[in-house]
Amino acid sequence: MDAQSVGTLQSPSTFSESSKTGSSRSATEGDKERDEDLTKDNAASPIDLECHIQAERITKILDEAIYKTKLALCLPNLVQEYRTLSSILSGQHMEDLIFIFEQYDNPLFSTSLLNMAAMEDIKAGDMSLKNRLNPELGHLMYIMNSYPGLKPVVEDMVQEMKLEYHQLGDKKHANPSLNYLLTFEHFRELMVKQMATTAAEELAAKINTRKLQASNEKLISKIKEYTDTLKDENEKFEDTMKKKADTIASLEKELELLNHEASVKLQKKILDSDRQMVLATRTHLVKNEMLKEEEVESREGYENILRLHLIDEKNQRARRFKVETQLLSWLQKYDAEMGDKQLELDDFTEKYEDELKKCEDLEEKLAEQDKEYIPLMAEREEEYHQEMTEKMNKFLLEHAARVIQNAWREVLANRAEKKRLKKLQKKMQAAAAAAAAAEKKGGKK
Repeated sequence: MDAQSVGTLQSPSTFSESSKTGSSRSATEGDKERDEDLTKDNAASPIDLECHIQAERITKILDEAIYKTKLALCLPNLVQEYRTLSSILSGQHMEDLIFIFEQYDNPLFSTSLLNMAAMEDIKAGDMSLKNRLNPELGHLMYIMNSYPGLKPVVEDMVQEMKLEYHQLGDKKHANPSLNYLLTFEHFRELMVKQMATTAAEELAAKINTRKLQASNEKLISKIKEYTDTLKDENEKFEDTMKKKADTIASLEKELELLNHEASVKLQKKILDSDRQMVLATRTHLVKNEMLKEEEVESREGYENILRLHLIDEKNQRARRFKVETQLLSWLQKYDAEMGDKQLELDDFTEKYEDELKKCEDLEEKLAEQDKEYIPLMAEREEEYHQEMTEKMNKFLLEHAARVIQNAWREVLANRAEKKRLKKLQKKMQAAAAAAAAAEKKGGKK
């Protein structure tokens, strides 16, 4: 698509931005504020305000033209992004775009075919761009330019094009449309820079240019002087080089003679080295045969040792499995015995608690009987009362002694059982340690 025709299309644009002009102006003006209010009386004169407005207007026009150029470059890719276009554009505009795409894809139905020559070209198979021009493309650009949501998509596509363009290297001339866009953007930067330059700065640049011209003339005169000097020295140098060339020719003849003698000597050395190489090859073959025989012998020895080691490893694994099985059976037996003893201990503890509870109940009953019968037995004799009290105390002491003796016997039995289990555990550990030591000793062997 022709970018110039798109650039000249007049349509309302909503993509004008002044951020680029502000950034370029900040680089040239230095200490000036970016958001300076030029409508105040003390900020700038009416001339400065008018210049600022005109600069913004020109920048806006350039930004619109650049965006339209980018949109024109991205049209082939946007045609393929149907989902993106349908999500941003309205239904009516999408129908218009599809109609325009169909006209562009089928030149026979294009309204640009107003002469018979173009019709004949298309019938002959000429589907070039000249037969695809359609005035509806201007309407297509107007529709796409009126949607701000397309701008990020267009910018991303242009950025990808620029990355591919920079990777081309020497083949950059194959993309003239992107060259035009980059040139157009560079032109905008130059325009912004030129509009930001004041008259005083431009005058100072001209003065510096004149100074550079004067110094350049002086340098040109010095260059002429140095050129004459170099010519004289060059003539002297040529005479010297002629003398050296004669000397080099005589030395080359001597060098040819020396090369001939050296080639003869080198041929002799080559023959001697060939003889030595043949002898070294023969000795190498003999050594190779000897090494092959040694390799066969060492391989047989290695296989025998490997076989013995495998048998030994198998025996060690069997012994280890046997010891682990025996240890597991001991542990199971220990667990079973300890479970039975724990049940017995629980039974004895329960019996002891029952007896103790009975004793306490008996004491409570005796205390209640004492409370009931003390008033009635007050009349009895003191000796009978004392005798009964002593019998009761004696009965309690004997009963408590029997309970304590039974409990102490159970405690002693439990201690003896624990000692027996500890001895058994030590024996098992010693057996396991002995087995491990035997395994290590067998592995070392």
